[in-house]
Amino acid sequence: MKNRIVPFCLFLLLSTWLSAQAVVPEDVYRSVDSAMSEQGAPGLTRVLQNHAGSPWYPRLESYVIKRARQQVAANDLDQARAVSLALVDANLDNQEAVELYQSVSEAITKRDAQEKKKAEQDAIAAHKAQVADSKARAEAEKTFKAVTNPTTGRKIYLDQEFNTHYREISWDLMLGLMNLSYVMDSEREGLKYGLSGSAALIYRGEVFSAAADIMGDGMILALTGESGVNWSMGGVASFASNNLSKKLFLRLGYATFTWDSGSENFEETAFNTPLVGLGFRDIRMGETGHFHLALDWYGGHLMDDDITVAFGADMNITFELANMQDFSIFFRMGLKDTLVLHTDGMKNDIKAVLAIGVGNYE
Repeated sequence: MKNRIVPFCLFLLLSTWLSAQAVVPEDVYRSVDSAMSEQGAPGLTRVLQNHAGSPWYPRLESYVIKRARQQVAANDLDQARAVSLALVDANLDNQEAVELYQSVSEAITKRDAQEKKKAEQDAIAAHKAQVADSKARAEAEKTFKAVTNPTTGRKIYLDQEFNTHYREISWDLMLGLMNLSYVMDSEREGLKYGLSGSAALIYRGEVFSAAADIMGDGMILALTGESGVNWSMGGVASFASNNLSKKLFLRLGYATFTWDSGSENFEETAFNTPLVGLGFRDIRMGETGHFHLALDWYGGHLMDDDITVAFGADMNITFELANMQDFSIFFRMGLKDTLVLHTDGMKNDIKAVLAIGVGNYE
């Protein structure tokens, strides 16, 4: 009995020792995992070669092949090919690694060919879309007007009789700090300096557009000629049919003009009158310029036997100096003319205006 126990114990010890020798150490697994985590696995071949003589090396290769197949399943083909190539470099006799490398390489070649074909198809489709878009834009520009939002840079196309504004309501408030008035009549002429102010509110709807304007000025300093204050003020309501024109407005209003107020040598004269006229409003000039023109007939001459006829004209250009997001700062240059024909002569009041103000024409 004792003779049988001794050989059995020796066999058990030998089996245990051989099994222990076939177990891959944990630090080796960690170094292999670290090498496989790097893109392209550049250090994996070196790690494998360092342990090629170990009795557990076949298990290590099996582990690496298993990880490579997991990468294939995750569609990480490039990394799987790099790992399988490292196995082949470390052991050319590993047929399983060679077959895996070949299989992955073929899959990558097929994938690249499909991606190249898709890229070519996408390029052709993009070219066709660009050609179609260019053709559509060319056709649109024949019929429509291109308008670019200065904030977003986005371009849209509107019909030629278009509304260039993004808001239905726009407004401005202007202060004329440099006003020169040249008045001449049958008796004298003189140049005066003064101040002016104006405000406007404009509505642009689908069917019609409307505007309300108030204005006033006072010419207080005589540069040449007689002293005395010349002043005027008025209000105008304007209307436009969008079907006819969004730029052409019918003007209805009232104005009053006074000359030689406070003069010691000339009697003060005043002219109060309703007015009717036509105006062109908001004609774009360049990127930020807005041109306005108005011609008015002063009906007050019908109630004054001394006046034969009276007219007025107003022309100005408004430029945007700065955009402050909620409003803009504007600069305006303008000319105004008031012509009154008397039975014994005429009075012509020509004003040049330089004004600055705020508003929103968006």
